[in-house]
Amino acid sequence: MDITELAWGVIVLAAGVFLSVYGLALFRFALLAMGFAVGMVGTWWLLDAQDGAIRFLVSIIAGAIVGGAFYSLVKFGVYIAGAMIGVVVAILAGGIVDILGPRLSNPVMTILLLGGIVGGGLFGPRLGRFTVLLATSATGALLVIEGLRVLYASRIGDDTGDPTIALAQRMTLTVFLVIFAISALSQHASQRLRHRLLN
Repeated sequence: MDITELAWGVIVLAAGVFLSVYGLALFRFALLAMGFAVGMVGTWWLLDAQDGAIRFLVSIIAGAIVGGAFYSLVKFGVYIAGAMIGVVVAILAGGIVDILGPRLSNPVMTILLLGGIVGGGLFGPRLGRFTVLLATSATGALLVIEGLRVLYASRIGDDTGDPTIALAQRMTLTVFLVIFAISALSQHASQRLRHRLLN
């Protein structure tokens, strides 16, 4: 592992931890973290054949641009949160299919991701106040898994350049579900306590 992969793994892991812990309480900053992660991970994936330093630099720049866009679009935050739920559900579905049978091809996974983005964006607001809770918990858990996959690639033995297969192993899927449950329950309890103290 070179220094760029180490830095990339730590940044993605830190974004995931932030979303898992503070996503609901600091939603505008959670949008920034989600956008940064989408831009960074997406660019890292698209530039797979490039030199590590160039790939890292362009990924950071793309992450900052997308993060800034998400931060400024706070009025559409529920739709963005819904789209993020759709992305995580698409990656989760792809991982389960991969565990049970053959790996989905890149075009099929891309269609699944686009369907998740559109479906989640349209359906997300119907979940009401749970949209942000589910989005920050699910996205945070996925980013924690992605960061750990990069940092421990030699032990996991997986292609760390492809974020769509983050949940394609039983271990990563189980850890994702545990982190998601802990994050969702703790953020929900924290929100209820804050509401009770303020009223």
